[in-house]
Amino acid sequence: MFLVARASDADADWDAAYRWIEQDPAHGYAFAKVEAGWELADRLGDVPSERLLPPALAAPISIATARTDPAPPVTRRLAMGGIAAGLIGAVGTLAWRFSDAGDHYATGIGERRTVTLADGSLMRLNTDTSVTVDLAPERRSVRLLRGEASFDVAHDTSRPFVVAADEARVRAVGTAFTVRLRPDFTEVTVSEGIVGVRDGDRNERHVAAGNAAAVRRGTIAVTALDHTDIQRRLAWQDGRLSFDGDTLEQAVDEFNRYRTVPIVIGDPALAGVRIGGTFRSDRSGDFARALEQSFGIRAIEGGDGSLLLVPAGNG
Repeated sequence: MFLVARASDADADWDAAYRWIEQDPAHGYAFAKVEAGWELADRLGDVPSERLLPPALAAPISIATARTDPAPPVTRRLAMGGIAAGLIGAVGTLAWRFSDAGDHYATGIGERRTVTLADGSLMRLNTDTSVTVDLAPERRSVRLLRGEASFDVAHDTSRPFVVAADEARVRAVGTAFTVRLRPDFTEVTVSEGIVGVRDGDRNERHVAAGNAAAVRRGTIAVTALDHTDIQRRLAWQDGRLSFDGDTLEQAVDEFNRYRTVPIVIGDPALAGVRIGGTFRSDRSGDFARALEQSFGIRAIEGGDGSLLLVPAGNG
């Protein structure tokens, strides 16, 4: 299915491929593996094989020869498809080694990182985030593997900037937006310009500054945000967490993204308490003291540094 769609690049063939994927989860897995192998084979042509492969694998793969063979385009694509299929078993290892070549960026828990990409775009990584970046002559591709990242994209109409995150694809030319992988959906917040957001079924919505999109399988829900909402969503870039009517459970979940040991709500009755305020993401102790002073919630510190939240009259 992938080879047919790739060879023709016709919408009908791509639609048929996506329908086939939906029939069985195994189809989607197989499709993704072949696609990954294809893309990796294409990229390996510009990288010395000895950098990526053990000696036993380096010799049989002659990507440069395959790419310069004068065979007709479709024949060459099918030949490359065979190479990609042969690579499937090793795709995970090869992709990781390629990432080690300099296009993989990550942060640990509680860490933030700002990266200026070769095209001039600015990428900010939030806590516990992992991305891969591929800036090719014809495209700029980023894959968000985990966490949250914001992008201030350098304007280049000849090279769209595309961020892939789970089922979502965010396409921009020169704009600013944030992508976050949540447990059950992908969240896109646009702070400047306009982006195209596409889901796994190829539906696409244009999302302008001041709006956010929630991408779940088959749906893209767009919500308007006011200036305060935008600022709260971007507060992490300055090391802050901002709440306005959020539940205690939501606030604790946010703080726990920055902690190696958790804050635990010890009484279910507290989970729905609404709170507000702005706090340093690396100073959850200040958050705990504010809870005690304003909401009658006591924080009991464990020997491992964890915090147990209980009503002030308990413990």
